[in-house]
Amino acid sequence: SVLSLSLPVPSLSLSSPLSPSPSPPPQYLRALSTPGHTDGCLTYVLNDNSLAFTGDAILIRGCGRTDFQQGCSKTLYQSVHKKIFTLPPSCLLYPAHDYTGQSVTTVEEEMKHNPRLSKTLEEFIHIMDNLNLPKPNLIDIAVPANIRCGIQD
Repeated sequence: SVLSLSLPVPSLSLSSPLSPSPSPPPQYLRALSTPGHTDGCLTYVLNDNSLAFTGDAILIRGCGRTDFQQGCSKTLYQSVHKKIFTLPPSCLLYPAHDYTGQSVTTVEEEMKHNPRLSKTLEEFIHIMDNLNLPKPNLIDIAVPANIRCGIQD
């Protein structure tokens, strides 16, 4: 079945000029330095603070590991708490990837429910120091390539 809706359309006088509709305000992304997972991590925030692309600084209910490629748990914690968690609670966060099929969270959700980043700095460092994650298979190739921006010799 099809739903039909009829709305009255205002009549326009051809003798009165049409005024252009106002343009939407310009939108742009600003880059925030959010090191910790790596030295060069950036978070891109929409100018109205409604959304941010967090890279690996924040994952949904997690964060990027800090045990290689210039990682530092204390730096990551400070980046998140001073730069990302100061955005509005409703700000949508889009991480670089997720292993469970989710694609978006919010500042408020992560502040309340992130099992790592909702802790104190000392607890966070302890958690990160004891993840005991396996070394990624191609890390010895990937990290140098990332540092050179993928440029081959």
